[in-house]
Amino acid sequence: MSFRREIDKTKRLPSGMEKKGVPLGADPGWLYIEDRGAVYAAPLDVVWDFWARDEKFHPKAHRGEVRNFVDQKLSEVTTLISYEKREGTEWRKLSCRMTIIPPAVRVQEDLDGPYAGSTTVFLYTPKGSKTIVDVLTFRRSSEMTPKQIESDTRRMFANAYREDLPWFRKYVRSRKGKR
Repeated sequence: MSFRREIDKTKRLPSGMEKKGVPLGADPGWLYIEDRGAVYAAPLDVVWDFWARDEKFHPKAHRGEVRNFVDQKLSEVTTLISYEKREGTEWRKLSCRMTIIPPAVRVQEDLDGPYAGSTTVFLYTPKGSKTIVDVLTFRRSSEMTPKQIESDTRRMFANAYREDLPWFRKYVRSRKGKR
């Protein structure tokens, strides 16, 4: 399993860009952040199964920071998710709407919490026996400065990958011989 970060950019949208074809609703208060190049040493179907279907390994990956996870199916592709996330010593209630287009795209819309109104796209790209995961997000926060948003977002993505990786490896090993 290898991990490589390729391009890691943060851009602030200039005023008026929404009029020039930048996503509707984007304004100067938004930050666009790319986190590109997470490489999973497994084909797309294995990575997707781990994320979307596994009930043994993936749920163990984020237990220290997330609890009371509840989901409610809204449609064939969209689920409302509520949970509590640890912030320091406090637990905070959050929710999001997750739209899943297997096996290539997940779109997360934050509904409440510090990033309410933000949208994140997870793009899964097959590269033979490996899968590349790129994360593209428009973030805003009523509670943080742009510098804090950028720092917190990068930390969150790195932690999620770091927490997933050992459980993903165990998941892959558990599938050996089952193909």
